[in-house]
Amino acid sequence: MYRKLLFIFLLAVIANPADAQIRKHQRKRSTNAGTLFFYWGYNRTAYTQSSIHFIGSDYDFTLKGVKATDRQPKFGANLYLNPANITIPQYNFRIGYYFTEKWALSLGVDHFNYVMSHDKEVMLDGHFDMGVDSLWEGNYNQETTTIDPNHFHYEHSGGLNYLRIELMRSFDLVELGDQRQFAITGNVGLNLGPMLTTTNFLFANEQSNRSTALSGYGVGANASARIEFFKHVFIQAEGGLAFAHLPGVKTRSDDRNQRAKQAFGLATYNVSLGLMFYIKTKNGCDSCPHW
Repeated sequence: MYRKLLFIFLLAVIANPADAQIRKHQRKRSTNAGTLFFYWGYNRTAYTQSSIHFIGSDYDFTLKGVKATDRQPKFGANLYLNPANITIPQYNFRIGYYFTEKWALSLGVDHFNYVMSHDKEVMLDGHFDMGVDSLWEGNYNQETTTIDPNHFHYEHSGGLNYLRIELMRSFDLVELGDQRQFAITGNVGLNLGPMLTTTNFLFANEQSNRSTALSGYGVGANASARIEFFKHVFIQAEGGLAFAHLPGVKTRSDDRNQRAKQAFGLATYNVSLGLMFYIKTKNGCDSCPHW
């Protein structure tokens, strides 16, 4: 009996340093708990058709079947690489933290532009008081009309900003090199948050620019592939779907009674450049150096 206990004790003493050595040399990954990351990139976005309800003290009407596009400027070094101008194009910014193995929370903003398409037939339904507008007057009931950009225009080109929080799950897909010099990580996430709009609105011979409001909320899901270099730099390609519900768009900055309501879906993709930093050293090894 004593011999068996002595044998088990000696085996444990011998195995413990060996186990610690194995843990000490475990390969460190960007998806370990304690990893902080952020990225910046640019996107393209497509929108579903929607109905937009416009409300004012002397009008109340809806345009149905409205189409819209994004507005992404052509590439130019002074626009996309100059820190003073990088927020002009449609951009994505995110900062996140792996709070446990392969699970991360992130905060950030997706900056989109939503621009109404013109010369498209839409359905007009509603009422205009006498003298409010030069073309539309009286009552309309599901009447077909074509939007003239010189008469009517609506866009969130000052910003359709999705201020989202996201829960993300990561998957280690590929890693090369004894120090993980190259790796590919897959990610899927669910997100939600408020929508901040800055709206330009032309109606009734009046142009209003940059009317800003917290107009509603968005919910969405996305997937991405992250190509990592030397554990600190990565390039990411991401695609996502989202739904935006905007019941409180401000159309006139000086009149809170004039507003719009709409809801639509969107599909977006972006390419981003990011960095990773390692705040904690949770990798099954308390004595591992900072990395």
